[in-house]
Amino acid sequence: MRTRRCPLRDESANYQFTRAWAIALVLVISSCTPYKSEVGETLEWMDNTYNPREGTSAAYGNGKVGWNAPTESTKGEFAGVERLASGLIETFTYKGCRITLRVEDDRASLAHNDVYGTTNYAFELKDIDPQSVKITTLSHEGGFECDNYQGVLREYVNCDHAEIAFSTRLAAPLIDEDRHTVFAKLTGADHESNFKSKGTSGFFGVDDIEYAGRLANAFAHAVQLAGGRSLPF
Repeated sequence: MRTRRCPLRDESANYQFTRAWAIALVLVISSCTPYKSEVGETLEWMDNTYNPREGTSAAYGNGKVGWNAPTESTKGEFAGVERLASGLIETFTYKGCRITLRVEDDRASLAHNDVYGTTNYAFELKDIDPQSVKITTLSHEGGFECDNYQGVLREYVNCDHAEIAFSTRLAAPLIDEDRHTVFAKLTGADHESNFKSKGTSGFFGVDDIEYAGRLANAFAHAVQLAGGRSLPF
Protein backbone atom coordinates (compact mmCIF):
# COMPACT_ATOMS: atom_id res chain seq x y z
CA MET A 1 0.00 0.00 0.00
CA ARG A 2 1.43 3.33 -1.08
CA THR A 3 1.58 6.34 1.26
CA ARG A 4 0.36 9.59 -0.24
CA ARG A 5 2.71 12.32 1.01
CA CYS A 6 2.14 15.18 -1.43
CA PRO A 7 -1.31 16.20 -0.12
CA LEU A 8 0.17 16.37 3.38
CA ARG A 9 2.79 18.83 2.14
CA ASP A 10 0.08 20.87 0.49
CA GLU A 11 -1.95 20.94 3.68
CA SER A 12 1.13 22.02 5.66
CA ALA A 13 1.86 24.80 3.18
CA ASN A 14 -1.73 25.95 3.33
CA TYR A 15 -1.59 25.95 7.11
CA GLN A 16 1.60 28.00 7.14
CA PHE A 17 0.11 30.47 4.67
CA THR A 18 -3.12 30.77 6.65
CA ARG A 19 -1.18 31.24 9.89
CA ALA A 20 1.05 33.92 8.36
CA TRP A 21 -1.99 35.71 6.93
CA ALA A 22 -3.76 35.61 10.30
CA ILE A 23 -0.71 37.04 12.09
CA ALA A 24 -0.41 39.84 9.53
CA LEU A 25 -4.12 40.63 9.94
CA VAL A 26 -3.75 40.82 13.72
CA LEU A 27 -0.78 43.16 13.38
CA VAL A 28 -2.70 45.44 11.02
CA ILE A 29 -5.70 45.52 13.33
CA SER A 30 -3.46 46.18 16.32
CA SER A 31 -1.71 49.04 14.56
CA CYS A 32 -5.07 50.63 13.79
CA THR A 33 -6.35 50.30 17.36
CA PRO A 34 -6.28 53.69 19.13
CA TYR A 35 -3.70 53.72 21.92
CA LYS A 36 -2.59 56.64 24.02
CA SER A 37 0.54 56.69 26.11
CA GLU A 38 0.42 58.04 29.64
CA VAL A 39 2.14 61.25 28.58
CA GLY A 40 -0.36 61.56 25.72
CA GLU A 41 -3.30 61.18 28.08
CA THR A 42 -1.79 63.71 30.48
CA LEU A 43 -1.35 66.29 27.73
CA GLU A 44 -4.86 65.60 26.45
CA TRP A 45 -6.31 66.30 29.90
CA MET A 46 -4.32 69.54 30.08
CA ASP A 47 -5.56 70.50 26.62
CA ASN A 48 -9.20 69.73 27.45
CA THR A 49 -9.17 71.72 30.69
CA TYR A 50 -6.75 74.59 30.06
CA ASN A 51 -7.73 75.58 26.53
CA PRO A 52 -11.22 76.84 25.60
CA ARG A 53 -13.19 74.15 23.76
CA GLU A 54 -15.42 75.72 21.15
CA GLY A 55 -18.76 73.98 20.93
CA THR A 56 -18.35 72.25 24.31
CA SER A 57 -20.78 73.23 27.07
CA ALA A 58 -19.19 75.49 29.73
CA ALA A 59 -15.64 74.74 28.47
CA TYR A 60 -14.25 78.28 28.54
CA GLY A 61 -10.72 77.33 29.49
CA ASN A 62 -8.64 78.38 32.49
CA GLY A 63 -5.73 80.10 30.74
CA LYS A 64 -6.40 83.66 31.95
CA VAL A 65 -4.75 85.92 34.49
CA GLY A 66 -5.16 89.64 35.18
CA TRP A 67 -5.59 92.31 37.79
CA ASN A 68 -8.14 95.07 38.28
CA ALA A 69 -7.81 98.71 39.31
CA PRO A 70 -10.47 101.20 40.45
CA THR A 71 -11.57 103.73 37.87
CA GLU A 72 -11.71 107.48 38.47
CA SER A 73 -14.79 109.63 38.33
CA THR A 74 -15.03 112.82 36.27
CA LYS A 75 -13.97 114.71 39.41
CA GLY A 76 -10.71 112.81 39.64
CA GLU A 77 -11.92 110.67 42.53
CA PHE A 78 -12.06 106.88 42.60
CA ALA A 79 -15.56 105.87 41.58
CA GLY A 80 -15.41 102.46 43.26
CA VAL A 81 -15.83 100.62 39.97
CA GLU A 82 -13.01 98.31 38.91
CA ARG A 83 -11.72 97.74 35.42
CA LEU A 84 -9.24 95.21 34.09
CA ALA A 85 -5.92 97.05 34.27
CA SER A 86 -3.75 94.35 32.72
CA GLY A 87 -4.31 90.78 31.66
CA LEU A 88 -3.07 87.81 29.68
CA ILE A 89 -4.84 85.04 27.80
CA GLU A 90 -2.96 81.79 27.31
CA THR A 91 -3.44 78.63 25.28
CA PHE A 92 -1.12 75.82 24.28
CA THR A 93 -0.78 73.20 21.57
CA TYR A 94 1.34 70.07 21.44
CA LYS A 95 2.75 67.69 18.87
CA GLY A 96 4.24 64.66 20.48
CA CYS A 97 6.23 66.04 23.40
CA ARG A 98 6.84 69.47 21.89
CA ILE A 99 4.75 72.20 23.48
CA THR A 100 3.95 75.65 22.10
CA LEU A 101 2.58 78.01 24.75
CA ARG A 102 0.87 81.13 23.38
CA VAL A 103 0.68 84.16 25.70
CA GLU A 104 -1.51 86.98 24.40
CA ASP A 105 -2.09 90.42 25.93
CA ASP A 106 -5.75 90.89 26.83
CA ARG A 107 -6.89 93.81 24.68
CA ALA A 108 -9.87 94.38 26.95
CA SER A 109 -7.47 95.68 29.61
CA LEU A 110 -6.40 99.32 30.04
CA ALA A 111 -2.71 98.52 29.65
CA HIS A 112 -3.11 96.98 26.21
CA ASN A 113 -5.29 99.42 24.31
CA ASP A 114 -2.48 100.96 22.32
CA VAL A 115 0.34 98.43 22.67
CA TYR A 116 -0.37 94.71 22.63
CA GLY A 117 1.28 91.56 21.48
CA THR A 118 1.66 87.81 21.52
CA THR A 119 4.58 85.64 22.57
CA ASN A 120 4.97 81.98 21.65
CA TYR A 121 7.16 79.74 23.81
CA ALA A 122 8.11 76.45 22.11
CA PHE A 123 10.01 73.71 23.94
CA GLU A 124 10.47 69.98 24.43
CA LEU A 125 9.08 68.49 27.63
CA LYS A 126 12.32 66.58 28.25
CA ASP A 127 14.24 69.87 28.50
CA ILE A 128 12.21 71.11 31.48
CA ASP A 129 13.29 70.49 35.08
CA PRO A 130 10.20 68.99 36.80
CA GLN A 131 11.38 70.33 40.15
CA SER A 132 11.26 73.89 38.77
CA VAL A 133 7.46 73.81 38.39
CA LYS A 134 6.22 76.30 41.01
CA ILE A 135 2.86 77.97 41.73
CA THR A 136 2.56 81.65 42.65
CA THR A 137 -0.89 82.74 43.80
CA LEU A 138 -2.07 86.19 42.71
CA SER A 139 -4.90 88.56 43.57
CA HIS A 140 -6.96 89.94 40.71
CA GLU A 141 -7.38 93.09 42.80
CA GLY A 142 -4.08 94.85 42.24
CA GLY A 143 -2.12 91.86 40.97
CA PHE A 144 -0.41 91.25 44.32
CA GLU A 145 1.52 88.07 45.07
CA CYS A 146 -0.43 86.51 47.91
CA ASP A 147 2.62 84.96 49.60
CA ASN A 148 3.69 88.49 50.55
CA TYR A 149 0.58 88.89 52.71
CA GLN A 150 0.10 86.88 55.88
CA GLY A 151 -2.25 86.88 58.84
CA VAL A 152 -4.94 89.57 58.89
CA LEU A 153 -3.68 91.19 55.70
CA ARG A 154 -4.24 87.94 53.78
CA GLU A 155 -7.98 88.26 54.40
CA TYR A 156 -8.09 91.46 52.34
CA VAL A 157 -6.29 89.97 49.35
CA ASN A 158 -8.46 88.09 46.87
CA CYS A 159 -6.15 85.21 45.91
CA ASP A 160 -8.02 83.71 42.97
CA HIS A 161 -5.42 83.66 40.17
CA ALA A 162 -2.10 81.88 39.81
CA GLU A 163 1.00 81.55 37.66
CA ILE A 164 2.71 78.18 37.17
CA ALA A 165 6.35 78.94 36.39
CA PHE A 166 8.87 76.45 34.99
CA SER A 167 12.43 76.52 33.70
CA THR A 168 14.82 74.40 31.70
CA ARG A 169 17.22 71.91 33.19
CA LEU A 170 20.67 73.41 33.79
CA ALA A 171 19.16 76.81 32.90
CA ALA A 172 19.91 76.00 29.27
CA PRO A 173 18.46 78.38 26.61
CA LEU A 174 16.27 75.72 24.99
CA ILE A 175 12.94 77.57 24.82
CA ASP A 176 12.25 79.27 21.47
CA GLU A 177 10.60 82.66 22.08
CA ASP A 178 8.80 84.47 19.27
CA ARG A 179 7.36 87.87 20.19
CA HIS A 180 5.04 89.94 17.99
CA THR A 181 4.11 93.46 19.19
CA VAL A 182 1.62 95.93 17.67
CA PHE A 183 1.77 99.68 18.28
CA ALA A 184 -1.77 100.70 17.39
CA LYS A 185 -1.15 104.45 17.10
CA LEU A 186 1.94 104.16 14.90
CA THR A 187 2.05 103.57 11.17
CA GLY A 188 4.46 102.24 8.61
CA ALA A 189 7.46 100.26 9.78
CA ASP A 190 6.83 101.35 13.37
CA HIS A 191 3.36 99.83 13.50
CA GLU A 192 4.59 96.40 14.58
CA SER A 193 7.73 94.52 15.48
CA ASN A 194 8.89 90.91 15.66
CA PHE A 195 11.58 89.54 17.93
CA LYS A 196 12.96 86.02 18.32
CA SER A 197 15.20 84.79 21.09
CA LYS A 198 16.13 81.81 23.24
CA GLY A 199 14.85 81.58 26.81
CA THR A 200 15.13 79.45 29.93
CA SER A 201 11.70 79.88 31.53
CA GLY A 202 7.96 80.24 30.91
CA PHE A 203 4.66 80.15 32.75
CA PHE A 204 1.02 79.10 32.57
CA GLY A 205 -1.50 81.72 33.73
CA VAL A 206 -4.51 80.23 35.54
CA ASP A 207 -7.75 81.81 36.77
CA ASP A 208 -8.60 79.09 39.32
CA ILE A 209 -6.45 78.23 42.35
CA GLU A 210 -7.67 74.66 42.86
CA TYR A 211 -7.24 73.86 39.19
CA ALA A 212 -3.75 75.41 39.20
CA GLY A 213 -2.56 72.73 41.63
CA ARG A 214 -3.82 69.93 39.40
CA LEU A 215 -2.38 71.53 36.27
CA ALA A 216 1.04 71.98 37.90
CA ASN A 217 1.08 68.33 38.97
CA ALA A 218 -0.01 67.17 35.51
CA PHE A 219 2.62 69.27 33.76
CA ALA A 220 5.43 68.07 36.05
CA HIS A 221 4.20 64.49 35.54
CA ALA A 222 4.25 64.89 31.74
CA VAL A 223 7.78 66.30 31.93
CA GLN A 224 9.00 63.30 33.90
CA LEU A 225 7.27 60.83 31.56
CA ALA A 226 8.96 62.53 28.60
CA GLY A 227 12.41 62.15 30.18
CA GLY A 228 12.78 65.43 32.06
CA ARG A 229 15.05 65.14 35.09
CA SER A 230 15.62 67.32 38.12
CA LEU A 231 19.02 68.61 39.14
CA PRO A 232 20.79 66.67 41.92
CA PHE A 233 21.61 69.90 43.74
